[in-house]
Amino acid sequence: MDAITSLLPPAKGILPYYMLLLSVISIGNCVQAYTTLHFSRRVYNGRFVRNTKLPPASSTFDPEDSVQKYVPDQANPKAIDQLTPLGGRLFGTWTFITCIARCYAAYNLHLGPVYDIAIWTYVVALGHFASELFIFKTMTFGVPQLFPFAFASCALIWMPMVRDFYVEIN
Repeated sequence: MDAITSLLPPAKGILPYYMLLLSVISIGNCVQAYTTLHFSRRVYNGRFVRNTKLPPASSTFDPEDSVQKYVPDQANPKAIDQLTPLGGRLFGTWTFITCIARCYAAYNLHLGPVYDIAIWTYVVALGHFASELFIFKTMTFGVPQLFPFAFASCALIWMPMVRDFYVEIN
């Protein structure tokens, strides 16, 4: 038991353990993002069809380069998702970077800049998931989407409230 205890963050309170737990979960998420699209497709479950309203290709415009080349269409049985193997790996890489920042923060919450960087990882994550849900429509809300929203929202409510308890050096 002492071996396990020696690996845990030395900080007071339970926030460091929350952040460490999310980092460990994130490592699993990274591995699955590199090995299968199955779980990411459960989160990014929006369905899309080709945007027929784009102008034809010309010397100044290529419809293949347009960020609007697909439009949401949940009801169309021929609609597809937008998650590609590249997209899955990019998401896995992004998740791993946030995992590193949060894991480092779990052991260094007493440092103001580190604490702030950890908060920003949750701001970016919540902003990403909210924009995918409400703006880009790459997801519909259900149980798989509940977890990233809940974890980020919890941290963004909790961390500013307890900052002075943890941060010793600004």
